[in-house]
This record gives sequence, structure tokens and C-alpha cells, in this order.
Amino acid sequence: MDSLSDENKRLVQQMELEYRRKGAALSEDEFNELTKLNLKLEELEVSFQRNIDSRDEKTLFTRGELEGLPDTYFKDREIRDIGGGKKYVVSTCSADYYLLMNHAQLESTRRAMFLVQNNRCTDNVHVLNTAIQIRQEKAKLLGYETHAEYALEPHMAKTPQAAYDMLTELRKNLTELGSKELEQLEQLKRADMHAVGKIYEGFFEWDRSFYANKLSNQNFSTSNLRCYFSLPQVIRNMFELYQTLFGVTIVEMENPRVWHEDVEMYELWEADKETFVGHFYTDFFHRPGKSRISVHNIRSGYNDETRQYPVCAIVACFAKPEPSTPVLLHHTEVEMLMGELGRVFQNMLCKTKLAKFHGCKALEQDFVETPIQILKDFMWSPHILDKIARHYKTGESIPHDLVQQLQAAKSNGAGLSYLRQVFLAMYDLAIYNSADTVDANTLFNSMNTDISLISCGGTRTFVVAKLGYFIKHTLASKYYAHLWSQVNSADILHSCFLKDGIDMSEVGMAFRTIVLEAGGSKDSTDGLSMFLGREPNTRAFLCSLGANSI
Repeated sequence: MDSLSDENKRLVQQMELEYRRKGAALSEDEFNELTKLNLKLEELEVSFQRNIDSRDEKTLFTRGELEGLPDTYFKDREIRDIGGGKKYVVSTCSADYYLLMNHAQLESTRRAMFLVQNNRCTDNVHVLNTAIQIRQEKAKLLGYETHAEYALEPHMAKTPQAAYDMLTELRKNLTELGSKELEQLEQLKRADMHAVGKIYEGFFEWDRSFYANKLSNQNFSTSNLRCYFSLPQVIRNMFELYQTLFGVTIVEMENPRVWHEDVEMYELWEADKETFVGHFYTDFFHRPGKSRISVHNIRSGYNDETRQYPVCAIVACFAKPEPSTPVLLHHTEVEMLMGELGRVFQNMLCKTKLAKFHGCKALEQDFVETPIQILKDFMWSPHILDKIARHYKTGESIPHDLVQQLQAAKSNGAGLSYLRQVFLAMYDLAIYNSADTVDANTLFNSMNTDISLISCGGTRTFVVAKLGYFIKHTLASKYYAHLWSQVNSADILHSCFLKDGIDMSEVGMAFRTIVLEAGGSKDSTDGLSMFLGREPNTRAFLCSLGANSI
């Protein structure tokens, strides 16, 4: 080992860890038992999802009970004649459910729909309880105390306690903010109850979406932003920003060999235009079979006798432009596009000897989204938006007051929203970091009210029975990972990139050298601490949400 390079040492260490985690050190009988447990878990995961897919329940409402829903909600909707009256059929599919919960004015309607939605897969509680038990048996067989200890070992957090400590700090500082936001929502509901002569009896889960939506519509308007985000202009300005940040030059290829006429191909060079980095494709417009925006790593970069250059593609599904009008994006689409382009550059700029450590796929699950989240969050910065957002007709920069409205809309309800995420992550650790038998549904309901601040009003519900996060093998014990990434990205963004007086190109090159080029060849904990010059913390993340009590 002493004669190996650092990257080759890491390869050996990771291979040994991967083999051990898959049972290579077990006896033949123990390995056979591990195989049986893995097969049972696969069956349970499939069964859990099948139950959700096959239990699309339907409920009947009169038009009056659906007051507040737009006319389009009723177009082509099934109607049944019940006792001489007409009732509309509403299903628990996402399109029906979330629109109703956002807009139905009658609490009785929202409550009825909430109960139908969250009582339709009750047998999944048993499936989840069984999976929790089997994962605990598997962890013990492999020499771990709990499944959470097994699951977090190869990631940045390393231990359940480290993840729990981060979540506890977030909860402590978000609870005050969430309580203030809840008071605002309660005031809206009290006013509604008073207006119809009803007694206010509390604020419940079925009220959350409706009143959050109502408050947002009253206070924030971002509908007139699209004219500042035309797709060709946004792409051009994002390319310029990436070139400045990472010291590269993007060159569009003429007449490239591509799979469709909409596809464009680019070469990526160092800023001096003498050193080739790789090339990537963009395929932005709708065609049958395409769906959400995504990045595909076509070839990993690595060093053999010569450099093998990376190739990747970004694929999206934007509507094609009209002859006289370019594609105009919503801000959420701009944010997503910036992040996915960041994933392209994360893959392109990685410089590892081994393909195993190249790009996004090689990073720890609780760090992989960190670089992407930093770049997405650029799209909320007034300084960056001034460079990206231009009116597609006049070329004028986006007005400052619109940027302020955008930022206000982002922070609206952030306390309650993130408390919900903290609850789900804490619950995930609670069920998988206990050596004792747990009842998944009972624990879910008790922790939900305690941490999220909003109860289910004493109703018997089985919300956890339709949440696949906790049974999927890729996510079990790792719900915390997204919050971990967001905390670290906020720390990097506000402490480094957006710090007053800082040259962003210098910061960008340092980030490229220390973090992006390393890929998975180094522990991301070490790279992050080296880049920051200290251990990461939650301060920037909490301050960005308005939780300034720390």
C-alpha cells in the first residue's frame, strides 16, 4: 500500500469496503442468509410500490364542495348521479389531489380528501415494519449495530450521530421561525372561520397547502418574470458565467454528427484555448419519449497512457419556440437549468486517473448535490441575476424590485417547509438506528406533530404507508442527505462565492481545483474543509432562511 498513489490507495480501500459490505467476509452459511435477506427486501420494496400504484381511491364531491377549484378542474371529469344529485369523481392521483388541497375552500372537503389519500395503503405499514426488521438483521449479520450505522458508513456523515447532530441544530433554530409562520397561517384560517360564523378549532395538515398558497398569492407575485428569461439568452449568459467561474472556453461545433436536428454539440477548452477538456451535447426541446431535464454521462474521463476525454449530454423538454417569440422560462426552470448545466461541468472538469472516481456518480450521496445546489442558488442572487436575466425585447436587466419579490417568495414558509424535511430525516434515522422493534406508523404520527408543528387533528392516518423514501434501498437511512448537501452548499455560497469584495473567478477556480477536479478520488469531507479553510457549519443556511437566532 505504501508504494501506491493516494488515488490507488483510495481505490483499494473502497473496494475492500464494498466487498465487505456485500458479505465477502462472511461464512458460506452467513452469505446464504444475507442473500435471502436481500431477496426479501427486494420483494418488500416491489410490494410496497405495487400497493401504492394499485390503490388509486376515488371520492365524490358536489360542485359546491369543490368551491375554489378552477373551471379546468371540471373539464371532462366523470360525474355520477347520486340520489338525484350530481357529484364529481375526484381521485387520489397527484394531479387531482394537490390541486384540490391547494384550492378547495371548504375545510371539510380538504379534510375528507386528506383522509382518503392517507388511508389507502394501510397494509404497507406491515410491509415497512417487516423491511425495518430485516434491515436490522442484515446489519447485525454484517457486523453493524444498526442499519443506519451500515448505511451511513461510506458517506460524508459517516455515523448516524453526525447526521442527527446536524438535524437537531436545524430543528432548534427553525422551530421559532416555523412557529411565526404558523401564526400567520392560523390568522388566515381564523378570519375564514369568522367570516362564515364557525368556531376556529385548530390548524391541521389538510390546511397546510391551502393557506400557504393563499398567503403566497396575497403577498407575492412572480408571474411577470418570464419575459426576463428567454431560453437562448439564458443559455448564452449561463455559458459566459461558467466560463468566468471555471476558467474555460465553450466552442459550438458546426455541422456536428448528432442524433436529432435540435441537438447542439460543444467543445470545452481551457481559457487559453490550447488544452482540450472534453465535449458535451445540449438537447433542449420536446420530443415524444422525453421528460424532465437530466444529464447523461456518456463517457467518463480518465488517464490511461493518454487522456480519455469526458463526454456528456444535457437533455430537457422545453416547448419549441414560436416564429416570433423565444421560449420564455419560469424562474424555477431557470434554477433547474443552471443546476443541471452545473452537473455537466462537474463531469467535464473532473481530472481523475481512474474512471471509477470520475464526476457526479463517484461522490458520496450526501455531497453529490452540493456543487449543483450552489449553482442553483446563484439564480437567487441579485448580482448574478443582473448578469443572467434580460428582457427578451428590450435587453434591460431585471428590475431590483422584482428580484426582491422573488427572494421574498423563496423565504415564504421556509421555516415550516424545512421543519417538515427535518422531521422526515429524523424519522428515517429513528426507525433505522434503533435495535428495538418500532411501529413505523405510530412513531411517524407522534414525531410529525412534535417536530413539524402541525397535527392531523386526532385522526387515524397512515401517511407513511404511501411514502417510498423509507423502504427504497437507495434511500433508507439517507433522507438526511439532501439537507446535508443544502447546508454545505449554503456555507460555500455565502462564505465564499457571494462574500463582499471577493473575486468570483478566483473562488470558482479554487472550487474547481479542490472540489470538482478531485471527483470521488478524495473524501469530500476533506475537500470541503480544505476549500472553506475550516469545518462546515449551518450558519449560512439558517441565515438564508431568516432563522437568525444562532
